[in-house]
Amino acid sequence: MNVSQKINHLNDNSYDDDITVTDVPQGQFLAITANSIANGATTREISISLMSLEQAPGGTRTTNTNLFVRQGGETAIQVKVYAVDGTELASNTQDYS
Repeated sequence: MNVSQKINHLNDNSYDDDITVTDVPQGQFLAITANSIANGATTREISISLMSLEQAPGGTRTTNTNLFVRQGGETAIQVKVYAVDGTELASNTQDYS
């Protein structure tokens, strides 16, 4: 399983992030469960959990964070993908360009 991201600058400090995950098992889908940055941190943390859904096709799937505001001093986004049981499956960190 691999995770990649495409950070989209929308305007001013507004962004969204297209996140692609390969090898998602059939019957599971991507659910963004966290999108935050701790006070004083420089890296935004996005968590994605695999959730069960019988009809989900699996394979390579892409999801979007929707709009968020880049905070002062924020330099990168880290995405982590977790299995249903909470095991970390993949991660990716990318700097804003």
